[in-house]
Amino acid sequence: MEFAHEIATSQVVWAILCIVLAVAVIREMRKENVKREEDLVDLYEEQKTEAKKNFDEYRTESKQREEKLMNHLERSNESQEQTAAALQSINRTLDTLEGRVDRIEKLNYSSVKRIEKKGDGS
Repeated sequence: MEFAHEIATSQVVWAILCIVLAVAVIREMRKENVKREEDLVDLYEEQKTEAKKNFDEYRTESKQREEKLMNHLERSNESQEQTAAALQSINRTLDTLEGRVDRIEKLNYSSVKRIEKKGDGS
């Protein structure tokens, strides 16, 4: 019993126990750190994969949107070309009408002048 008492009160034994305990704690912390690091790497890979997937989806949507916009732009350009052609046609028609109105006015003016001369001459 005395021997057990001496061992229990010996500083060397307590020092060895403290060292063993410290080594066990450090080893356990390293295991936890390695596990955390592996979990972080896995999480990083998952996020990377998800980000790539999202990027690909957004890129596809963007290309579809761009294609729709280009189609709309082409239709708008065609519509504007048709409008421009219609306006040119209207402009030509107005020029023709203007010429006709001018001729009618000249004929009426000359007819009125003749009538006035006949009326003055009688």
